[in-house]
Amino acid sequence: MASGADRISDLPEGVLHHILSLLPAQDAVRTCVLAQSWRHHWRSAPAVRFAGCTGWAGGVYTFGPFVDALLRARRGGAPLDSCDFDLDVDLDLGPYDVPKMERHVNGWIRRALRRQVRDLRFRVSVTPRLPCALEDRPLASDHLARLELVGVKGNAGVLDFSCCPALEDLRMEDCDVGSTEMHSPSLKRLRTRYCLFYGNFRTRMSFPSLVSFEFITNAGRVPMLESMPALETATVRNGHLDDCGDASCYGCYFYYAPDDYNCVFLEGLTEVTNLTLSAYPDLYVYNRDLEWCPAFSKLKTLVLSKWFVSDELSALIWFLHNAPLLEELTLKPSKVRRKLVKTVRSYKSLEQSIAASHLQIVEIICKGVDEILLKILKVLNGIGIPQEKIRVQCSADYRLCECSPACVYARIHVSKYRPISSPF
Repeated sequence: MASGADRISDLPEGVLHHILSLLPAQDAVRTCVLAQSWRHHWRSAPAVRFAGCTGWAGGVYTFGPFVDALLRARRGGAPLDSCDFDLDVDLDLGPYDVPKMERHVNGWIRRALRRQVRDLRFRVSVTPRLPCALEDRPLASDHLARLELVGVKGNAGVLDFSCCPALEDLRMEDCDVGSTEMHSPSLKRLRTRYCLFYGNFRTRMSFPSLVSFEFITNAGRVPMLESMPALETATVRNGHLDDCGDASCYGCYFYYAPDDYNCVFLEGLTEVTNLTLSAYPDLYVYNRDLEWCPAFSKLKTLVLSKWFVSDELSALIWFLHNAPLLEELTLKPSKVRRKLVKTVRSYKSLEQSIAASHLQIVEIICKGVDEILLKILKVLNGIGIPQEKIRVQCSADYRLCECSPACVYARIHVSKYRPISSPF
């Protein structure tokens, strides 16, 4: 102001700490020169954000001592509400940089935990691209409630969260899992995205308190899910995950013993209330899981995409017969494969679905009217779902082939639904 009055310094200490928490750590420290009263505010800020590495002369090797010193200098051992590492590391000095970098970053994580951090986010992007290996020992903290890991390589030690009894939220993205075990007795929300699992061995995932599960576009061997009795919402979109289907393959057929290894993935989801499943139609492990999977006794909302579009729509039919409380069903068929384009047989002989009495709406979202849409309608009609409960949403510009009997049927039974803008 024109008067030169320092009004910011008169703000409550809590407000000043909040402002400092929004700044990168190096900028927060620089505020110590503003005035005598600002000299130590940065040492008590409840949140610290470390960003960069590449902008520092000497890269990670000069940035590292700064991080070490800042964490040591916390006033009176002031606890951290959150600590955010957002690091871009350029390893341009040769392969010996890698272990030195990893020693730095593992030390930072341990120091943050000793400062009783509740929310820890660690993202590292390394050039040339490689995951940053974490130490093979468990993280230990009675205070850590939320953990986000991006660009790291895990192991059996660090992915055992038994020593973090307050941990409820875990997010992993672009990580190399590097373990056959993932475990947490307290975790409630889990999101894994673009992560790489072992290709030859299966990872056992044990999260008995999980409420929300997101498994998005991961790669490697399909993991083995243990029971999650508190699960409410699950979203599964599989990318390059699958089993080879070879009966002699250890990774496909055995984990503990043959008798203990029937249903791999779907059984862990059977307690869920709201489920979204998307995978390619020929995903081997899903098709095999349906032979052993118990009923989804709590399922009320189901979204199926791609995977259910297989010969005879067996996956769709299975859910309709094994989800007794199902109320809302959404189907998103993909492009018809050649072997599905054939004469559609009648499904009137199929027994009444136990889900039909509870279903309030079935929504089919597609780009256009084709044989697979007709086939889905026949299945739904054949198991007793009335037509008034079915809504078909197509893109506005679809065209029907006048000479195709399937399309003539579809015109009769679908055209009464108002086409909407394409949802794709």
